[in-house]
Amino acid sequence: MPTAPDSMDIDATRNPRLVPTELLRRAYVHYGESRNPSARSYVPLDDGLEVGIVSSAVPTIARAISSMLTRSLDDARNDRGGHLPSNVVERVQREIISPHGVADLWGTTGHRFVLSRAQGEQHSELLATILVGQSKDTLFFFTGRYNNLRHSTIAEDVDFSQPDADDPGQRWFARFAFPDLVRFKPRAYHQIANFVVAREHRGQGFARLLLDTIVARYSRDNIERRGASIEHSQHLLCGRGLWQIGDPPWLSRMLGLGFYLRWGAESFFIEHDWAPLPPIFAGGRRISSVEYNESFGLPRRYLEEQPPPHSPEHLVDRVPEVIRLSRDPRAKLQYFQTMFDFP
Repeated sequence: MPTAPDSMDIDATRNPRLVPTELLRRAYVHYGESRNPSARSYVPLDDGLEVGIVSSAVPTIARAISSMLTRSLDDARNDRGGHLPSNVVERVQREIISPHGVADLWGTTGHRFVLSRAQGEQHSELLATILVGQSKDTLFFFTGRYNNLRHSTIAEDVDFSQPDADDPGQRWFARFAFPDLVRFKPRAYHQIANFVVAREHRGQGFARLLLDTIVARYSRDNIERRGASIEHSQHLLCGRGLWQIGDPPWLSRMLGLGFYLRWGAESFFIEHDWAPLPPIFAGGRRISSVEYNESFGLPRRYLEEQPPPHSPEHLVDRVPEVIRLSRDPRAKLQYFQTMFDFP
């Protein structure tokens, strides 16, 4: 079991996101089949900023990324005013975003982009990161029991009849309500995860800068459509855009960055007598699942807004089921899905 990165263990006298620039440059991934193999393996920007895909197997880089992700997730703890139970946060920090997890879990199927800025002549500070699926078929996770699946083979690779624990009458997947498997993921989009700006640098436009750079410098179709040159020797993204399975509080942030809601694609936790949901608190008081769902616009959004123009990526036919679930006191909103089209 990988060791959790505990923010209290980080030496407060140094910034773990500050790494030697020479090491960062060596950590950038060079793609041997690049259309511009002699180019540098990162994209320089103004003011000492640069963007590149790094190998998260480099221990110093993995630790720097883990520190950024861990500190950000600390803000989501419900004992600190966030929306996630502290034990869930601790599990994710221990299993998913520890240095070991960054290097060896989703990092094996994703491109780890980082935005950095020079700090003096010898060091660079990591400011933001995002993980983008290498393949349009990749699913980083599916509930808490599966990682690095292929959407095209999920029906064969996942045991949907598995027991929750020891009682075969209690099924793990009875805890969830999500879209049909064949439409669970939009086929032509890369999944994203771990989209985080360092706490000290929020509100400075770095999330937008990282996203814009990926679109302009790493989207193959966008580059070809503009007749632009490929400026680096790294991988390109061949999909139509980005796709996220996001916690409810992330929705407003993603919409602000130009993502749009995938209608009807919400997932819910389902309560059972043998699997009670943890209590939910907001504003210092306990609230119901229905109140929680309402706080994120359900079902009001679907009752008051017009459906988007027809697109096979939206699940408009599932909207009535989402409305029903959002009104069910035993169903709690788990995830939204958002999408971003490459122009």
